[in-house]
Formats: sequence, structure tokens, C-alpha cells
Amino acid sequence: MSDFLLADGFGNLTDGVHTSGAEREVLGEQWQSYAYAFTIVDRADGRKWLTMALDRKPALVSKTFGDPSTFSICMRLYRGDAVACTLVQLINAAGGLGWITIDSGGTMGYHVLTLGTPVATFTCGAAIPLATETFVEMRFVLSDTVGSIAFYLNGVLINTVSGIDNCTATGRTSLRSVVYGQGQTLTQVFRVGWKYSDFIVHTAAAGIGDVGVFYVPADADGADADLTPSAGANWQCIDDIGPDEDTTYNESDGTAGHRDSFETAGVAGMAVLSVGTLVRARKTDTGVATLLLGAIDGASEDQSAPKVLAESYLTFIEFFDDAPAGGAWNAAKVTAAEFSYEVGA
Repeated sequence: MSDFLLADGFGNLTDGVHTSGAEREVLGEQWQSYAYAFTIVDRADGRKWLTMALDRKPALVSKTFGDPSTFSICMRLYRGDAVACTLVQLINAAGGLGWITIDSGGTMGYHVLTLGTPVATFTCGAAIPLATETFVEMRFVLSDTVGSIAFYLNGVLINTVSGIDNCTATGRTSLRSVVYGQGQTLTQVFRVGWKYSDFIVHTAAAGIGDVGVFYVPADADGADADLTPSAGANWQCIDDIGPDEDTTYNESDGTAGHRDSFETAGVAGMAVLSVGTLVRARKTDTGVATLLLGAIDGASEDQSAPKVLAESYLTFIEFFDDAPAGGAWNAAKVTAAEFSYEVGA
């Protein structure tokens, strides 16, 4: 496995309660074209931006998502120039639902599709400024008769449109996957020179406010270091920001139950809604190979279901909405915790 690679992550930030099922399902486990689409650069506050590197369209493909009819799409956006572009395409089992766009004046909108053609547009009603960080959220309730879209900027509700057909057909009333930068033409992609971070998809019943997704890399080995590092310590092979794939990695001999755990510098001075363990991994042999992702809180541990590896690198993430020892996460618990991956049976 190689590199906890995303500066920002994806998942459902709901009520801070760890509940199995649709409430906290993760939208997709796999990036498509990730390594070609984004570079990671420093922000002034010490966090990271995901910035377009090439004209590619990264996607989250739903594997375990519960196909919700109520969901929100969020991201932090920095408009580098006054040019229109497409930010997100929403897709369900029947095909495209629509596009989230931003026009040259900075106004976000959602364009409903019928057979690939926009048939209706609903807009935010306020412009996103140039050269300013803005956290944007669009909350959808899909329906062919009583749908609604709520637009939030920096956690503030700006506009709600309701009683609308925002899915165009009864069979399209749930979300299957999300494509970032996807548009009708090759020019309608994420803008080079713009910056994007804090990508979140959630199914809470209301907007989640102005929140951020923080990347905290490993900075020391934890209690377990069973896999073999390509060089140095185990943590040094997975602390890169951005994937270096087979340059540095930890390798398993296939023994079920072998695992690595890692300490981090943690976080300070913030509320914590959810914590995710993020791994990029592949298998090097035939047959089924799996990993279990974990969070360790003192003597307690939560683990994911087995993640199935492929012969090429995939990105896996598991969110733990409460601390394994019970109760909500806080900054002190995150700082004291260890995070792990374990070879499955």
C-alpha cells in the first residue's frame, strides 16, 4: 500500500453518531483518474488545496452508497477568474440527473437533464466572489413533483427553491455517483488556476455549516508494524502528500491479521464531526486480497468491512463518526488515536 494521498476527503458528516446503514454510508471508495486530475499544493493556513493539473474528470463511483434521495454536495472554492465552468455532474442508475455549474458572474446553478439536455435551471441567487475562499453547499431533495434545492454560502442559507421537478422522471429519484469537472463539452471542466478543497457529500437533513476536511498524515509508527517497508520506517512509506505509488510502500506477505498502525500529529482547537482512515493500495498476486481500515481509541477499535484490492492502485476510505471507545470525537481523542490497516482473511 502506498500513501494516504488525499488532502481532503469525502463522506457523510451527519450527527456525530456512529450508525451503520444509509445515514453514514460513504459515497464511493474509488477515484477514477485521480492521479491525473489533481495536484496538491499548500494553502496559506497550512492546509492543502486540490488544484487541477490536467484536463481530466475525476469521479467518485458509488459502491456502497445507499442511493439517497436527500443529499448535499459541498466544496470550498476559489475562483481564479471570471469564466463559466461546470463543477459537478450528478448521476443515478438511469443516467445523468444534472450539472452543478458556475457562470462568469459567479452564480452557482443546477441544470436538470432530460436525455442529456438541460430542461430547467435553478440558481443560488448570490454571486461567489473572485479570489476569495467560499464554502458552497447545495442540498437536494430529489422528486419529480416536490423536489427542492437549498443553496448555502459559507454556511449561510442563501436561497431555496421547492415544489420542483429536479430529477425529470420517477425512476431518477436517487443519487448513484458524482463526477467532478464533468460537463457537456470538453471545455466545461474544473478551471485550471482555480482551487478546490473540502469536498464533502453528506445525507444530513440540513446544511452542515462552514466546515473543513483536514488531512493529517502519519508521523510515527503505532503499536503495530507488521508489513515490510520499502525503505525506512513504515510510517515514512505512507506519509507522502500525493501518491508516489511503487516508489515508497509497505508490503504484506499475505498473512491475515498482519497490520500497521500509525500515530499522527492530530488536530487542535476544533470540533470534530467525523474521522476517516484513508489508504491507497493494490495487490501483487492472484486471488482475492482485502484490507480492513481501522481507528484505535485506547483499548477500543473500530474496523471497516473488508476492502477488495485490485492489481492497480485504488483509494479506500472508511469514516468513523464516533470514537471507538464511545461518544463523539474531539480534538484530544483524534490526537491520541492510532489509525490502521489490516490484511484480511
